[in-house]
Order: sequence, then C-alpha cells, then structure tokens
Amino acid sequence: MISILMKNIFFYKRNWKELLLNTLRIYLSIVPFYYFALAQSNDLENLRFTLLTIIIAGIISNTVIAANYELYQEIISGKMSNFRIANVKIFEYILAQTVFYFFIYLIQYVFALILMNVYGIIYIKISLYALLNAAIFIVIIIAISSIISGLLAAFTLKTKRFAYSSLLISILLIFSACYMPYRLLKSGFKIVALLLPFTYIINIFKSAFSADYLIFPIEIMYLILMVQILVLRFILVKILSRFFNELINSTI
Repeated sequence: MISILMKNIFFYKRNWKELLLNTLRIYLSIVPFYYFALAQSNDLENLRFTLLTIIIAGIISNTVIAANYELYQEIISGKMSNFRIANVKIFEYILAQTVFYFFIYLIQYVFALILMNVYGIIYIKISLYALLNAAIFIVIIIAISSIISGLLAAFTLKTKRFAYSSLLISILLIFSACYMPYRLLKSGFKIVALLLPFTYIINIFKSAFSADYLIFPIEIMYLILMVQILVLRFILVKILSRFFNELINSTI
C-alpha cells in the first residue's frame, strides 16, 4: 500500500505543474456557478448551498473517479504491473489510490474555500471542536469513498469500461440529496436518499457552514455512517473479493 502512495507522490512531484493547473481549473469552475447563483438570487443561503454542493460533490466524485481510472489503466494494460509489484490485495490497492487522490483534491478545494472566505462568501470558523469534527469527518469520507470505489471497480473489472464507474458515482450523488436540500425532496426520493451514505456526508459538510439543516442530530448521523461503513465493507470483502481476484488472475 505504501508503494502505491509513493509511486503517486513521485509522479506528481515530477509533474507539480499539473497540480497547480488543476487547482486553477477547480477554482475557475466554481466561479461560473457563483455568478449563476448570484443571478438567480441574492440570498446568501442559496449561494452557500450552491458553492458547497460543488465542493463536496467535487471532492467525492473526483476521488472515486480518479481511483477507478488508475485501476482502469491497469486493466487495459493487460498486465496489472503496478498492482502486482505492490503485492497488495485489491481493496488495499483501491484504498491507497483513494487516500492519495482524496488529499490531492481536498487540498485543492480547501484552497478554493480559503479564497471564498477572503471574499466573504463563506465564513470559516476554526475551533478545537471544529478540528476534531473535521478529522472524524475526513476518516469517514475516506472509508466510504474507498468502499464505493471498490464496489464501482466491479463494473470496471467486469466490463473493462471506465465510463460506468464515473456514471454511477454521478447517479449516487444525484440521489443523495446533493443538489437539492433534503427537506425539499419528495417523499419517495427521501427514502432513497436516507439509504445512501453520501446524503449524511453532504448534509454534515453543509451544516458546518450553516447551509443546510441536519436530517438527524449529528451524533445519529455519524452512527448511521459507521453502520453503513461496516455493512458496505462486509459486502465488498466477503462477496466481491473472490470476484476481483479471479478477474485479476485472468489478466496474466
């Protein structure tokens, strides 16, 4: 797992300009949404909701998609060379890729948040409680993202097509009360949203900036997420591990 992380760090150390350009791209992608929301309403609450939606959805989707794209490159090479050299299990491989890309995108979006704080669009209050909550929140996002990456990787391994995983993560975010406040969803969509972990992640993130109401008390939200992590990990490890290994062995 460490070898995968070091390979990625070495690659981006040599290609640091790519990171700078990608950070600029992220910031510039947020600006049009800001002006669009501003044109629709001068309500600061609407502006916060729009911008925070872009940030949290961007971190999650880019992380999952990047981790799956690394696996896709391995598959189409027909050798799975980096995976085999690392000598790790498939879940460890996906976890390493997810951790790396999560922090890559987190740093970039934090930079965008800082700029918005400077402009007075979003106010960031730092306290010991906020830092502790952020640390727990980051661990949960990484755990959920890596498990979802693993589950979506099944489609990549089965179909040898990268587009399916990127399409499915977008669908999951749409049904996770991401682009519309949970309280405004219709009853049928609320039921679906409550089953998806990203609903709670997105809601906790937005509530930290007073941009959305909590569905449940925050302690209950974290408890639900922990249960979902355990259930999803059981599904991934117990049911899909053998499927992954058979497909990887077939690439020899």
